Amino acid sequence: MKTNRPIRKTSRFSQARWASYALAAGATALAGPPTAEAEIHYSGQVNYKFDKTSRGSETHSFPLSQGIVLVGSRYVRGAVDNSATLRIDGPAVSSAFRNPDYFTSTSASALPREAVISHGRFNGFGLGGLQDYDCEFRDWQGPGTFYAGFRFNTGAGVQYGWVRIKWGGCSYNGYIVKDYAWGDPGDQIKAGQRKLREAETPVAPQAAQRAEAAPVAASLGSLGLLALGGVGLQARREARRAGE
Repeated sequence: MKTNRPIRKTSRFSQARWASYALAAGATALAGPPTAEAEIHYSGQVNYKFDKTSRGSETHSFPLSQGIVLVGSRYVRGAVDNSATLRIDGPAVSSAFRNPDYFTSTSASALPREAVISHGRFNGFGLGGLQDYDCEFRDWQGPGTFYAGFRFNTGAGVQYGWVRIKWGGCSYNGYIVKDYAWGDPGDQIKAGQRKLREAETPVAPQAAQRAEAAPVAASLGSLGLLALGGVGLQARREARRAGE
């Protein structure tokens, strides 16, 4: 009979799959209304060069969030007498750069790709020295491509980010800001990471919204589905279509 068809369909599903769907739906119900998924904000290719040869300073700002900017600068005194610095400006509650363990001042660590930005010491000054006049910062000696990690807080929580730098070597201290990115509060991002990986985002609620989850509706009943909110209503509609 038509009323028995949903029951026959549900019997095809293993207890394990039933449990996974029920768990996904329950997780959505406990979490409350859907919220916007966190994201990583990526600059795209920038390729801004700090390489002037005449004496004086060169500075450029790169926008971050809510008036916060990442500032790159280089001060030229002569062919072998230059310095390079990063800093964070704007209305931040606090800002800082990842700092090498061997140096306690305002130097910035030269991080490898995929280093977790938050796993380390931060200097707390909002300044990240790449290199000084006498090449005292060990991380920024020979040329290469490195990442500097930073954090800032606009009042909603700490946000971590990275900037990729093609370094010209000391004591020339010229460099190129290739690109940069930062996460939302709570994101634990890695150097070079441009988007959240699927494995790092909740997927259980998505499973409960698939069409194949409809048989769960027959066992939960209308009131139970309504209690589960949007996911339950979707499952209820799928169950009705399956019984037509």
